[in-house]
Amino acid sequence: MKRLLRSLLLPVLVTSALLGGATTATAAPATVGNTDGDGLTVRSRPTSASTSLGLVFDGRRVDISCQVRGQSVTNTRGFTSDLWDHVPALGGYLADAYMSTGHDYRIPGVPDCGGQGGSPVPVSQFHGQPNQGEDCGPASVVSALLAAGVTPRGWNASRPVTAINQARADMGYDPSWNDPNKFGTNEGDVKRALARNGVTATVVFNDLNRTLAHVRGGRPVVLAGNMVSLPWSGRNVPHFLTVAGYDGAYLVLDPASQAIVYRASAATLSAYYDHNLGRAGVLL
Repeated sequence: MKRLLRSLLLPVLVTSALLGGATTATAAPATVGNTDGDGLTVRSRPTSASTSLGLVFDGRRVDISCQVRGQSVTNTRGFTSDLWDHVPALGGYLADAYMSTGHDYRIPGVPDCGGQGGSPVPVSQFHGQPNQGEDCGPASVVSALLAAGVTPRGWNASRPVTAINQARADMGYDPSWNDPNKFGTNEGDVKRALARNGVTATVVFNDLNRTLAHVRGGRPVVLAGNMVSLPWSGRNVPHFLTVAGYDGAYLVLDPASQAIVYRASAATLSAYYDHNLGRAGVLL
């Protein structure tokens, strides 16, 4: 198969929001704390970039139905955690760093909020590594695995570049230097890296309807296209990104951006998809 170029030169700064929720499960009591009176924001998803659903204050007791990994949060006492707690009564998530649950991390017996896999965790490709301009493929592998509820090889939420480099190595490339004769990665490389993480994937060409139906069915996709048709970009560069879920809009994780979840229509993704070196999806 012809080698497909997926290179990218500069990060793009944008903002967005994410809507959604989780299903009710076995409840565990907890208490909000360490907000210094400022209150803790209830979020629609396990990321501080998602929609605010209101505030709760120190001393508020809640019942947690499930827990999930998301964006790392540091509380006012310097404690950092990537765990988020879903509270059905509030309709959203609270950062576990601010919660007194009686446990250092997961609450025994409380399930993962994984009814449709994991949660959308944006992963930037830009960390100063030698191949950062070409690492949209490896970074999309990492974010797609997280969206599928699979911990990527080498994953550390405070240092995602380790998992990105591991994904590049799993593709068969040396992550420690930039080979001028090898630019970007292709769909076969993405599939190979996913397999190294125990995930069997299918590459689908020229069938966006099937690809987006896969996302609506609850599974992520690594989608090939061109950034020139993305409303938050406009750069004429072949690219990989992850479509992590669907809640009435498609939840997009673009490794060329900040750690933000985008909400895109089918029309937006169709425009991105319909380019030379695009028109392909890797279905997890």
